[in-house]
Amino acid sequence: MDFLAGLDVTIYRALNGLCGTSHTLDRLFYHSEPLRGVLFMGIFGLLWFRQDKAQTRTQETLILTIPAVVLALFLNRAISMLLPFRMRPMYALGANSPSFAWAFDLEHWSSFPSDNASYLFAIAASIWLISRSWGTLFGIFRAFVLAGRVYLGIHYPSDILAGALLGIASALIVNRAVMHRRVAAPLLTLEPLIPSYFYGLLFFILAEVVTGFMNTRRLAVAVVHMFTGYPGA
Repeated sequence: MDFLAGLDVTIYRALNGLCGTSHTLDRLFYHSEPLRGVLFMGIFGLLWFRQDKAQTRTQETLILTIPAVVLALFLNRAISMLLPFRMRPMYALGANSPSFAWAFDLEHWSSFPSDNASYLFAIAASIWLISRSWGTLFGIFRAFVLAGRVYLGIHYPSDILAGALLGIASALIVNRAVMHRRVAAPLLTLEPLIPSYFYGLLFFILAEVVTGFMNTRRLAVAVVHMFTGYPGA
């Protein structure tokens, strides 16, 4: 365990040591983060409307991406609450800063495991079950972006690895025949009946999926604080 902990810190220091040395590299890591939504929605649309014999099965698997992400985030949160709180490396070890002013909303969560890695690899694994090439493309892009979180001092490499494995496991758990039969298939029957409502709601949910339900989580926290009060208020 001491060896693995040391390796974790060594890899972190090696990546973060590059931060601030190249303005271009800093920008690549920082600004690639928002592109996740563009890439996900593009791949989702291409696969959803692709005409082939497996279109129905493809659409069912795409629908199951939503509960896969929910499960990944639930498990991630449960693990982070059960395990001892892990301070982010930028606070525990210090971190080099990029060559420009930057900020991330870290929500005061434990560093381990990475929630971003969990839900994004749940998406990548779900896409991979449909198309090896598109799933691999999304996975490689996400791995680069998540490496940026180590680069910036937000996570240790082990946070990313654990979160990625959790996300992949969640996608495999959800993509069972029973879920296709009892969840995805009934929902898909609504598409020809009420297409405008179906696609409107689907687009809204996908916009939340690609951010890990960030807005939904913030709304839920606000509702809780409305009844319990805000700390220090």
